[in-house]
Amino acid sequence: MLYRIVRNLDFGQLFGLLGLFLRNPMYTFPTIFATKKCMAIAEREYGSKHHLGNPANAFRHALWVILITKKCLNWQNNEQKAKAWAKQFTDWHEDFSPNKALECAMDLHNNAMGLFYFEQIKDRNEAETVSFLKQKASEAVKILTVEEVKSIKDKLVYID
Repeated sequence: MLYRIVRNLDFGQLFGLLGLFLRNPMYTFPTIFATKKCMAIAEREYGSKHHLGNPANAFRHALWVILITKKCLNWQNNEQKAKAWAKQFTDWHEDFSPNKALECAMDLHNNAMGLFYFEQIKDRNEAETVSFLKQKASEAVKILTVEEVKSIKDKLVYID
């Protein structure tokens, strides 16, 4: 995911990413490791389906935030800062993505759900986390409008 992100950046976006990491250097490697781990798990669990706007994609976004937060906690034991970084980084990703409004709203919502679910599973191991999120993905709500996304508070969402 991170490689795909970086290779599709224009000069201004690349500078923005560099600036993010320069302001938070201790989170650079944990974010890279978490991103690679997230993609490997998503591929293992869903194959290439997680690249679409479906429950597998919702799973991946929530998992990404959780893994970034957990990996950052291994480097600096400050949960609030790790969660703030995970939100900042994943929201930044949506800011530069060429997604349509509904896709962007879906991704931002599922990122936020990752932070919400983190509170429930922060002490669980990887297998338990994956199982928990797969269950949540199976309960994801199909949305048709950005307004619908705003009304859903505790479930993952998808569009396909």
